[in-house]
Formats: sequence, structure tokens, C-alpha cells
Amino acid sequence: MFYPARLNAIYTVLFRWDPDILVGYEIQMLSWGYLLQRSKSLQIDLATLLSRVPSVNNKFQLELENDFQANYKTDVFIVGRVIVNIWRIMRYEVVALRSYTFESVIDHVLHRRHALHTFRSLTDWFHDDRNRWRTIEYYIIRCRGNWRLLETFDMIDRSSEFARLYGIQFYSVLSRGSQFRIESMLLRLAKPMNYIPVSVSEKQRTWMKAPEVIPLVMEPESRFYSNPVLVLDFQSLYPSVMIAYNYCYTTCLGRISGIATDKEFKFGCTSHQVPLSLLKKLRNDISIAPCGAVYVKDHIRKGVIPRMLKEILDTRIMIKRAMKDCKDNKSLHRLLDIRQFGLKMIANVTYGYAGATFSGRMPLIELADSIVSKARETLERAIKIVNTTSKWNARVVYGDTDSMFVLLEGATKARAFEIGREIAETITSMNPKPVALKFEKVFLPSLLITKKRYVGYAYESADQKEPTFDAKGIETVRRDGCPAVSKIMEKAIRILFSRRDMSLVKKYVLHKCRMLIEGKVAINDYVIAKEYRGKSTYKPGACVPALEITKQLLAHDRRSEPRIGERVPYVIVYGVPGVPLIRLVRRPRELLNDPNLRLNATYYITKQILPALDRLLSLIGIDVESWHAELPRSIRSDVINQSQFQVAKQGVISQYFSSLHCLVCEEMTVDGVCPSCIRDSQKAIMIAQQRISDFERKNRHLKEICCNCIGQRVINAECISLDCPILFETKRNQRDVDCIPRLREFISKISTIACSSIAEAQITG
Repeated sequence: MFYPARLNAIYTVLFRWDPDILVGYEIQMLSWGYLLQRSKSLQIDLATLLSRVPSVNNKFQLELENDFQANYKTDVFIVGRVIVNIWRIMRYEVVALRSYTFESVIDHVLHRRHALHTFRSLTDWFHDDRNRWRTIEYYIIRCRGNWRLLETFDMIDRSSEFARLYGIQFYSVLSRGSQFRIESMLLRLAKPMNYIPVSVSEKQRTWMKAPEVIPLVMEPESRFYSNPVLVLDFQSLYPSVMIAYNYCYTTCLGRISGIATDKEFKFGCTSHQVPLSLLKKLRNDISIAPCGAVYVKDHIRKGVIPRMLKEILDTRIMIKRAMKDCKDNKSLHRLLDIRQFGLKMIANVTYGYAGATFSGRMPLIELADSIVSKARETLERAIKIVNTTSKWNARVVYGDTDSMFVLLEGATKARAFEIGREIAETITSMNPKPVALKFEKVFLPSLLITKKRYVGYAYESADQKEPTFDAKGIETVRRDGCPAVSKIMEKAIRILFSRRDMSLVKKYVLHKCRMLIEGKVAINDYVIAKEYRGKSTYKPGACVPALEITKQLLAHDRRSEPRIGERVPYVIVYGVPGVPLIRLVRRPRELLNDPNLRLNATYYITKQILPALDRLLSLIGIDVESWHAELPRSIRSDVINQSQFQVAKQGVISQYFSSLHCLVCEEMTVDGVCPSCIRDSQKAIMIAQQRISDFERKNRHLKEICCNCIGQRVINAECISLDCPILFETKRNQRDVDCIPRLREFISKISTIACSSIAEAQITG
């Protein structure tokens, strides 16, 4: 029972230390959120007690209304204190994780394993005077882990420096988006110049014209490239365009169609009017964007945004130079690194402030279209130059917003680097500063699949001997599938690139599929994790695995609902033929605890592994789907009944087993023990003894690992962390350990039969 005295004790500790920041890993359902809900049920207003201004309303939201709140809001708002939800921070700081649980993040960031115990175990320990320290130590370790995460990412110092740099509050760095940061810097620069920002309403935003220009994204020539492919990228293209062509709110006169008359015309969310007499004076001092918007040149009026971006980029260059001179002073070096990173972030998202037509605070569609159209024109001009310059013998096979992929037929790697540098220098010299084309790398070989999806061996310098595996948009880097697909696909691509032999690729893939059919795979490699979007976002009757798992969790505990954006793990198992696929969805823990469940090899092979490979290998004319016909039929082994192993009157060993694999050598058989093992009893006994020894040795080794992680040898202290591969290995080994009595019974039975045969032979002799 949770006594009010304990809540008062928490309040006493906080009142004594009076912290500015309250931290929790997941503060909505656990940590501070749980304390606030529990206190509310006991008629105690803990939120007001924790507040430094009790008279102001303090908020706590159990259900967030939309994805924006889920991404930025802190769920708990206590006046006078900053509430830090580490889980939400880690989702953006630690990229490419399939799970953002405390155990997973600690392992990835700090390279340490932490055990996860059930609430029942923790409660039982706490109520036991002899084991209460275990529960206390468990939570102390987690609190220290939270602090070490904040310390590793330097969240407090970095957020403080960002607040100073952007001119906003500390809490706003954590809770507000990029528009708020840009606006703060923009207004500080605009105020001395006597500019007043436009504050638009939602109704005004709906009246604004829709965007007319989109970035250039070419459809790639989808195929396998054995020749070098250059990757060239414009550095910070959108900020560079705004600086080079003086694109800004303060320099835009409107579209040509609007300023051609002397009447008032629609301009963004508001209206504007430019006298014809003024246009005549400026006729030689204006520039026209490809979308038709007119701007004055910088010698007439320097725009606020170009000035801000130029100062940001110049300051960042200055800071990076200073970083080279203070490498010995780690604290100063870290502080400067935070500042240059903050400036880089602002420069990269400035375009989005003008182009945020749905939720923007000051959108201007004329400015956004001008930036995109000019960037598109710059990229198109670069592509034309590359395609028409005969000395390079080059052809652009793919272009995307600010980058292009250039194919060099018959060129060597060394020659490819020479041509790449020439192209970058030529294109850069043809554009105004600071627009610059950078030569990034050479792909050799590579596969271009579709838009924003490609893979290749990348070389960043001519002297690089071993290439790096570089992929974008395919299953090797995506997190919405199972890890096995990523591993199999990456290995298959590496074999294709290195050996250029499809027979080896096919052999490897079929081998992995056979192992899956035989159940000789790591279960954690076949756990799929999908993001949960909240119950209200799904249609009634939606067959979504994440929603189905959530319903199962809520049936046991209403506080176990995943957070919006949290990845929900599940597996697909075998079931009765004809049932819907959604009925085959199970939690990984169910698969571990129920020996009757088995991974659905048919689903994983036909719906996950082969389709992913087919999307790649079909580009070179390979029908991967036909490989499925060469796989053995997936056979569902019957569950072994322990009562069948009782000694019967008959002397036939095969009567005691119902498995489709030989108990000794694991060959396929319908008799439990294959005929060859029965004939060669001495060899069978040696194999059985060796298997018993291996099972016991591995079991001791895994228990030792778990004890080191948990910190003590505790009975009934089972770890339930699905992010630990040892958990899956332990469960798999436990099934092997369960076979030890049967193996010993087999040895005993074989020995008895052998002794009887020897005795009969002696009597006969």
C-alpha cells in the first residue's frame, strides 16, 4: 500500500533541496506522473506542493491530444520547476534504435547492461525486510543511469548554451520547436532596423496561396552500376540561395502579376501595394526569381534573413577556428562545439520558417517558392553542364533537391576522383558566393533503386583501400522491419558487391531461410517493432499489430499503454490454418514462455525476407520469389508430452519420443531416434553425453552473465528485458536443458539394452 506519509517524505526532500530541474526517464506513466496520479487518488495535491508558485494552476496530462504534444510537450507542468522527460530527448539524440526503453538506451549509449524486473518482484522484495534493499538499489541504479545519460549528452550545459544563443528560456529549448528559435533570433536582429513582424491568424493562413514549386527529385535510372558513380552535394543550398540572391521578407516586392498594376494585391497572408513610380526607379536594381517573385538587390536594402544567416555562418566558421586552438581546454572546446552546432541547426531550418504554410507563425509563400525555385534552377543548370561537357564523359543518373549522382562510364576510381573535383570547382565558380558544390564520395559499385533509396560501396578519398557500406532508405537502415531482414540483406549485398556471383547470394539466403524453418535462429532477430500512434488515431476495427498488442496490455494494466511514438515489439507465430494474420501476433515474452508457440517461418520468408531482396535483385533480372520453391516444406513439430517418456514394456526406443528430429543427432526422423543412432549405440551414447555437457556448460555461462548484470545471485530475480539478447539465448538454452533428462533416459535405456544383449550372448555362448 502506498501511504500518504511517503508522499509527504518526498515533498520534504524536495523542499529541503529545492531543485530547479526534476528528471524522469518516462514521466507520464512512471516516475513523476505516477506519483502525481497516486497522490490525486489519495486526495493530495502533490503538483501544488511541488510548485514554487502554488497559486498558479499546475497541469498534468495523462492523454496527449496529438503528435505535436507527444513530441514536444512534457506532460507534467509544475510552475517554477523544469520537468525533463529523458525518453523524449533520447528519441532525437540517439538515432536508429528499434527500442527506446531505458535498458536499450543505456546499453547503446553507456555500453552497460541493466536488468529489468517485474513490478511484482520489486513489490515482494520491498515488503520483505531482508530484501528491501534490492528494490532500493534497483531504483538507485536507474536514477544514476538517468543522470549519466544527461551527463553524456551534456543536456544541461548544452540547453543552457542554446538558451543563451537563441535568446529564449531554458525550458523553451526543450519544449519549443525550431520556429520559436528562428523567430527569437530574427526579431532581435529586426528590432534595431525598425521592423515589426506580422502576426497572422489561422484564418489568414488558410487564405494564403498554395505553394507552386517543389524541389527537383529526379526518377533514378534504377539498375546495378559497376562503374563509378560520383555523389556531389550543394552545401547548405537553401541558406546559400537566400544570402546570394538577397531573398527576405523585407526585400520581396511581390509577384510580377501583382506589382504590374498600381492596385493592392495579395501578399502571403496579408496584402501589399507597390507604386509604379517606385518600380520605375528600381527597374535596374531588382532581381526576379524563377517563380516570378521580385526582390531588390542588396545594395538597395540588405535583407534581415540574409544578414542573419551570413552572421551565423561567419560566426560558425570563427568558432570552428577557435576550437582548433583550444583542444587542450576540454570544457571550452565543448562549449564552442555546442555553439557551432546550435548555429548550424538554425541555418539549416530557416527556410522552413517561411515555408511552414500549415502551422507557421509568419509564412510567406512568395519567399518560400523563390528559394525552392532558385535552388531547383541551380541544380538543373549543374546537371545540364555535367551532361554537356564532353571531356568528362559523364551523365547524371539521379538528382535530389541539392545533390546529384553522376555516372562515369569506364572510368577508374582514381580518374573518378579527378573528375569529381573538376566538376565541383567548375559548378562552384559559376554560382555567386556562398553557393558551392562539394564533391562527397564515389560509389563503386552501387545500386540505385527508387527515389531516396540507394546502396553502394563508398570511397571518400582516392587513397581509401576498404570501402564503407553506405545505404539510404532500404531495409538495412530502416527500423520498421525485423533485424534479421537488415542483416540478411546487408550480407547479401556485400556478397554481390565483393564477389559478383549471384549463386553465392542465393546459397546464403536459402541457408538462412532453412535455419529459420528448422528453428535454429535467434528469436530477437525476428522481433518487429512498430510505432504506436495512440488509440484515437486508429479507425474502429483497424488490424494493426501495435494496437492489438496494446489492447492485450491494457487488459492486464491500464497504465501499461505505450506512449505516442513508442515502438511496440511483436512477433508472428504459427496458428490454425485460415485464421487472420492479426490473430497470429504475439508479444515476444509470450513466445519465450510458451513452448507451444513457434516463429512463423512462412510469414517471415514470404512477407519479410524475400520481398525485400526482390526489390533490389529484380533490378539485375533475378526472380527472388522463385527461390521459395527450393526451400523444404515447413513442418510444425508436435509438442512433446512428458508422460510419453515413461518406461514402457516394449523395448523399442522410438516409442518414447514424438519429435520429428532425432534426439541425439537432430536428423529428421519420425521415430524419435534415427535408425543409425540405434544401430551405433556407442557413438550415440558419446554424442548424447557431449550434448548434455554442452547444455550444462552453456547454462552455467549464461547464468553467470545474468548474475553479473543483476548484481547478485538472487533466486526468483528473473530479468524480463526484451532488449537483452541474453534473455532470448537463456530461454532457448532452457529448452535444451529440459532435454537433458530425456537424453539421460535414452543413455540408460540404450545401456540396459546393450547389457541385456551382452548377457544373452554370453549365456548363448
